[in-house]
Amino acid sequence: MNRLSTDEEVLRHLLARRPILDVRAPTEFADGSTPNSFNIPLLDDEQRAQVGTLYKRCGPEAALALGHQLISGEVQASRIAAWSDFFHAHPAGAIMCFRGGQRSQLVQAELLNHGFDQPLIDGGFKRVRGLLSKQLDEAAEKKTWRVISGFTGAGKTRVMRTQNRLGFLDLEKAARHRGSSFGTWNEKQPSPVTFQNELAIETCRLIEASIGRSVGEIGNPIWIEDESKSIGKLVLPPKLFAAISKSKVWILEKPRAERAVSLTKEYLSENYGLSHGVTPDEAVAEKVALDIRRAILNIERRLGGLETKNLLAMAEEASREFTRDGKFSAHWPWVERVLASYYDPLYEKHLASITDRVVGRGPEEALRALAEA
Repeated sequence: MNRLSTDEEVLRHLLARRPILDVRAPTEFADGSTPNSFNIPLLDDEQRAQVGTLYKRCGPEAALALGHQLISGEVQASRIAAWSDFFHAHPAGAIMCFRGGQRSQLVQAELLNHGFDQPLIDGGFKRVRGLLSKQLDEAAEKKTWRVISGFTGAGKTRVMRTQNRLGFLDLEKAARHRGSSFGTWNEKQPSPVTFQNELAIETCRLIEASIGRSVGEIGNPIWIEDESKSIGKLVLPPKLFAAISKSKVWILEKPRAERAVSLTKEYLSENYGLSHGVTPDEAVAEKVALDIRRAILNIERRLGGLETKNLLAMAEEASREFTRDGKFSAHWPWVERVLASYYDPLYEKHLASITDRVVGRGPEEALRALAEA
């Protein structure tokens, strides 16, 4: 049977972002997946539970017989049609279940009968997960890393995404979160396993992309944003966080007022699709106001009662003004104040702990010059 058997073959498929038909049950897929995977299960959650219960009571033969019964007739026809449609659209795809056992083999055999000779991933998701964990841990320990740091709103992520010559592992993109109380995305955060798989694949891709290029040292460093151990509800893998914590740091600098402007634009445009000067829809404006209030209350313990009260009053007045004319500038004063009273003091404390690792600092232009050197 057509298989991806070696670690190199499996990793090559993953790094090329070739599609994967994941035939595990939906709950399995939700617990952890790989980039470019699509879930069209052989058994749904209820069917999988039935087969599993029978397996424990009566053994594998009875469970297999029940599985065939559950996906016979019209159910079988609809599943085969969905898998066939998938490989019509993604002819370079592969098939995967949890261990590369009966589920993926059954799907592969059915597809072969319908003219699709697609490889299955030997060892399934369990093997993929172990392989990616190993790759990320080895890169964390052996690769040279550089940290981009700076006060909240300096534009670290935005700037790094534009510096193509500096390999950048985008933690916020992988986590679907910007790493602060105001950092939620419209997208739900992935599961911890999915997050770590994404980091591993992107790290391997950056290492490959750096081969043959020189930046004045052995091996190009991977740049990574200065993050705490947690990004939203997700936690960085221990060895990767350890690498961040001991690597050399470059600090991106930007005045506080400019950071307030940048943060306001980023928050309103990326989270809600709003444009400066365009009056927002009433429902959207109400959601913005509620989300801002919730975010301020999330940091009340550190702000203190009085400062929280002041910021809520400023934000509420800004929301009323913004609802009238859609001008982002209505929010600048309270955003600058929350930087001054909360985020900047936190970063100053952090900066004191990393001073001995700082190797450079300056505005965006200085970082661009470094990238072009």
